[in-house]
Amino acid sequence: MLIQNLLESKRISGVLTVTGKTPAADAVSTMNEHHVGALLVVDGKKQLLGILSERDILTHFTACAEGARVEEIMTPRSKLIIGHKEDSIDYAMQVITNNRIRHLPILEGDAVVGLVSIGDVLKAHLQSVETENKMLEDYINGASLVI
Repeated sequence: MLIQNLLESKRISGVLTVTGKTPAADAVSTMNEHHVGALLVVDGKKQLLGILSERDILTHFTACAEGARVEEIMTPRSKLIIGHKEDSIDYAMQVITNNRIRHLPILEGDAVVGLVSIGDVLKAHLQSVETENKMLEDYINGASLVI
């Protein structure tokens, strides 16, 4: 399975974003409202500037409480690890695990096309394994394969 397939199946279509000028408190409210752990930070042309994650908010909690803007506490693009629609779920899982991150922005060229979390990737991987196991069980038991 590819990241593109995962993006098509997510419950939130599109990408939730904020600008760097957004007050951190407003970004936190958006995250709570949509039950997400991160927001992509974009400029007026929808170019990726960085990511604001729960980890960023906790690390800069005092600044958030004092009215900081997203650009002051976000992880900048220069430090981001990026995925692509053509990447496999297994590859994304390795990237997320090896880099100890929870969210992977997905780009097509310079355009932001999605954001996947470790939970999204794990769910897709488990579904793939369950399907493969069922097909192997059917093969072993001599059942006809229906595709």
